[in-house]
Order: sequence, then structure tokens, then C-alpha cells
Amino acid sequence: MLEKNERLPKNIKEMLPTLSYTQAVPLGSENGVPFLMIKLSVGNEEALGKGGISSEFRASIFNVNFKGENVALCFVQFKLNGSDKHIFTVNYDLHNEKHYQDCADLLAMNKYTLLVATDEAHDFIEFTPVFKADFKPLAMIHGAKALASDYEPGLFMEVAHAITSQANTPAALWNILEEMAPFSKSWYGAMQLGATEL
Repeated sequence: MLEKNERLPKNIKEMLPTLSYTQAVPLGSENGVPFLMIKLSVGNEEALGKGGISSEFRASIFNVNFKGENVALCFVQFKLNGSDKHIFTVNYDLHNEKHYQDCADLLAMNKYTLLVATDEAHDFIEFTPVFKADFKPLAMIHGAKALASDYEPGLFMEVAHAITSQANTPAALWNILEEMAPFSKSWYGAMQLGATEL
């Protein structure tokens, strides 16, 4: 049900104006159900108000050799209503225990909740992923984490930026990540990152 943003907790209300229209932000989990916040652009209040939002998501799991370290990360992209105009991305540092647990809760493929907000209103919408595959996403992130070295958090940010900067739009990033870590490869990719190129 559509609610005014005044009812949101103070920290979320403060974060909302700074949120981009392509970013998903993990808010933690409740009873194993992860919550993430996304922000819709002006003009999408009608779909939000009617509850007419569907969501699919896909993960891209990587081990990247960079500056002598092995960085483990996972991108998760949400696509609303099957539209390339509504793709939101979150990245997780699998070496960071909090990031890893947030990612694991999501990739358990049970349920997740999106706090879908505009500048004025919001709704909490719960989704159940439809996932049929011969691989287990949780095993993939566990394996990527096991290969990681003990790197500084800043290195994760550099690698995440290097990968996302390959694309000019969220739709282009969706396609690039699909090529780099395709479903046929269990959403996994390993690579070497140089100073200027993958």
C-alpha cells in the first residue's frame, strides 16, 4: 500500500534524495528476507500506487586479480516490469562479512522485499524469485569468497568501478555482465584487471 515518505525511518528519509535512479541499496534482512531500496523517477508514481510492479534479478559473481590481490565481488541487477529503462544495480564485496551475508540472503532464492520509493511516496513489495538451474548461487558466492585474498575495501571499490564504467547505461551494463558471467557459466567469471583494461 502506498505510503507517504514521512513514515519512513529518519536514516532512510535522509538517504532517499541522494539515491540515483539506477542504484539498489541493501537495508539488511528480517527473518532471512533481504530488504533493498530503489528509487523510481518522477512519473512512475501511478505504477507504484497500483502495485503494478514485477521484478526479476540476476547475479554476476567474479574473482578479479588486481594489484596482486584476488578480489571477490557480486553484482545483482534488478529489472522492473521487464524494462531496460528500470534496471537497478547493487554490488557486494564478498570478502566483507556483512556484504557477504546480505548477498547470501538474497541468493538463497527464497523471498526478497523492495522498498520502492519516489520523492514523495513508497511501498514495500515482496517478491519470490523463480529460479531453475543446475547450479546453486550460494555455492558460487561461497567459492568466490574462498578464493579471495585479504585485500583492503578500497580495492573492491576500484574493481567494481572498473567493471561498471564499461557501460554507459544500466541496460548496457546488464548485457556486459551477462556476457562476462553468463547463466551457462553459473553466473561466474574470473579475470585479470590491468591498470586500464579488463
